[in-house]
Amino acid sequence: MDGTLIDSSKAILSSVKEAARITGFRIPTDKEIKEIIHLPSQISFRVLYPDKDPAEFESVFLSLMRGKFKNMIKEIPKAKMTLELLREKGIKIAIVTTKDRESAEAAIRLFQFPYDVLLTAEDTARTRPDPEPLLKAIKLLNSTAAQTFYCGDTPQDIIQGRRAGVKTIGVTTGLHARRELEKEKPDFLFDNIERVFDIL
Repeated sequence: MDGTLIDSSKAILSSVKEAARITGFRIPTDKEIKEIIHLPSQISFRVLYPDKDPAEFESVFLSLMRGKFKNMIKEIPKAKMTLELLREKGIKIAIVTTKDRESAEAAIRLFQFPYDVLLTAEDTARTRPDPEPLLKAIKLLNSTAAQTFYCGDTPQDIIQGRRAGVKTIGVTTGLHARRELEKEKPDFLFDNIERVFDIL
């Protein structure tokens, strides 16, 4: 979702830093936040603050994301259109995200993304780059890995897709540069999500 369908990077950066100010935690750098942004929030905050309880920080962060900074979240250009056209072609869509369910469903409602299956941080024991979320999505779609393409904007997405045995599509619409994605050798690498039609 983040970096592939929606651009929430500014909201995340602002919310993490503001949450740090409010809770009295050390304010992390943009680079530190970028390195943990692919993880579920509670896990990412354990990485940022290993000697502190992340529960209070996560509560403040989520409140800021859903309130003060939610207007910073934007649709990645042509994301909704791309999903709609995929559905018209009879292609099933799973949105697999490390967001919590409440936040993910709010984003889907806001941008009216079509989908068949939604998997969030609460739905599996393990998270990316472990393949469990993708494998569960494939099962819920009554599909197979051989019939699946996984599109993501982080190196961890590409690793996860490879481990799940699916074709991987990297997109440069998130926080990671093309060269960072290229290192993981995705099957396809695009600058725009609508380019997925080039491979259908």
